[in-house]
Amino acid sequence: MKSLNHLVIGLIVLLSTSCAVEDYGETESSVSANDETSLNGTSVDGVRLASVGVNGHDSTGGALSADYASTTSPPLHGSAYVGSTWTGTTATGTSVDLRIVSGSALASPNSEVWEYSVEYLNGSGWHSLCGGGAAISSAGVWNVSATWGSSSTQFTIACRSASIPKCIELGYKTYRGYTNQMASCVRMMMADYCGTGATYTVAGQLINLYDNLNIQVDTQAWLKEGAWGPAGAKCLRTGGKIRYVVLGTGTPPCAAALYTSTCGNSFGIGQYVIDEVH
Repeated sequence: MKSLNHLVIGLIVLLSTSCAVEDYGETESSVSANDETSLNGTSVDGVRLASVGVNGHDSTGGALSADYASTTSPPLHGSAYVGSTWTGTTATGTSVDLRIVSGSALASPNSEVWEYSVEYLNGSGWHSLCGGGAAISSAGVWNVSATWGSSSTQFTIACRSASIPKCIELGYKTYRGYTNQMASCVRMMMADYCGTGATYTVAGQLINLYDNLNIQVDTQAWLKEGAWGPAGAKCLRTGGKIRYVVLGTGTPPCAAALYTSTCGNSFGIGQYVIDEVH
């Protein structure tokens, strides 16, 4: 059996941001440890989705199931889930056994979110899913092109060092109705301009992020990059600071059609997140 570092990372390559966040480029074969994310100011961004889709019931036959109905909490929250075992499925359809070893609530304003130490099973035994870091649960599932879909039978467990948890911790919580902001944040985090799951960023680039609902507000006077929706960049700013140009990560095939001189002046139709580059 392949290691889950390979199987799970085959799910998605993503990238996220906060009011001011730092990109760090993770490879597809690695799971990094936890990195700090703050609601405002400088924090660390994750380029990849280190995550796995999970069936909605404790596979040991216990009474535990994911909480899909909550409008205030993610699918897994609370100490009752510690010690439970679950069946995960990667984007390629590979099944993997998971177990929750320990857990604790995050600090305010994310105190309803619980982080868990999660392990996966392969031929050599149990191993940390997140390389020693923690994971949180997220409603719905993500496919290999980084597209989110709702589900009442599966949810996602994702390492806190990667994009989905970072966007959740920034306030983009699907259980509170912020699905479009969440999906847009994830696209922006990974610099997935074309909405294909391809990332065009590397470590060390600071980004400022704000949204159309003022969950995150503009705190910097940096150069605009673009406006984002759930399917990728909606536009790029002519004369702005564009990550793939600055970092030399290649030209996205959709880029030429996205440039406008007014991109980011306001939120247009289907635009939920605007980012600026330092």
